[in-house]
Amino acid sequence: MTSAQVHEAASPAGQATSARGRRRALGLLALLGLPALGLGELVAHVYFSERAPDFDAWRDVEAPLAAMKQPGDLVVVAPGWADPAARRALGDELMPLRDAARPDESRYAAAVEISVLGQRAAELAGFREEARQERGPFVLRRLVNPSPARVVYDFVDHVAPASADVRVTDPPAACRWNPRSRIAAGGLGGNPTFPAERFECPGGPFFNVGVTVVADEEFRPRRCIWSHPPRDGEIVTRFRGVSLGSVIRGHAGMYWMIERERRGAPVTLSVRVNGETVGEATHADGDGWAAFEFPLAAHAGAAEAEVEFAVRSADYTHRHYCFEADTR
Repeated sequence: MTSAQVHEAASPAGQATSARGRRRALGLLALLGLPALGLGELVAHVYFSERAPDFDAWRDVEAPLAAMKQPGDLVVVAPGWADPAARRALGDELMPLRDAARPDESRYAAAVEISVLGQRAAELAGFREEARQERGPFVLRRLVNPSPARVVYDFVDHVAPASADVRVTDPPAACRWNPRSRIAAGGLGGNPTFPAERFECPGGPFFNVGVTVVADEEFRPRRCIWSHPPRDGEIVTRFRGVSLGSVIRGHAGMYWMIERERRGAPVTLSVRVNGETVGEATHADGDGWAAFEFPLAAHAGAAEAEVEFAVRSADYTHRHYCFEADTR
């Protein structure tokens, strides 16, 4: 038999063996591929379940949030770093600046928490859950404050000539109200935005009293009354016709980019009611957004009173001081 004839006779058997080998190889690949496919699905599930929603996805919670939120409710986002994305999508009507830059949560009777990635807002830990709804990657909870504070008068809301005036003491001078000041923002590391409506004092643009927003030690926004101390003496903001509760309570701090250096002089806030000092709070660099509270004793419950907030420092350099207060 010639070699050609041997080759022709062997070919069918060789082809059958080769086909069986290919089938075994494909079967082995399938056996190996199924776990790999399952692992891939698991990885994808973990990735997408732990991935923050994109900007557009936040619009999906607008309707359920509007339905759940009641007048006066606070809206809180967990985790906190997602708050800018929520505010960008939901707007000022659902998340107004006075709420986004709140001093704390004590005055709110209820809050709606928008949770992603399984996170919860620690500041609402004492609130009781009343309602819950899931929407895609979001969980909405309406939470009730068991003991909200009753604010009688919020000083931040009354920085205007109808209710307040401002002066410096050394040398004595009145600070002029300007409702159309030039808006000024210092950018990263600079001063916070000086609003168009503000009291302007002698000494330059930093010496004004108006409502602005500073970033605290966690870079959370805080709405407050800008009161940079002067070189000498005090800058005094006086409120007239104030209805008093039993305490004056508030917070004070400085823009954290300035305060974190811990190089500046302490700043002291004196609070006076009808000329009597009811308390002082001294803020040192590193204190962050710090609370204060002063009992009003004999002044408590007065229908009308004059309340002064006087700010001073031994060294006024870079003292970007800002405070908020109410009486409750």
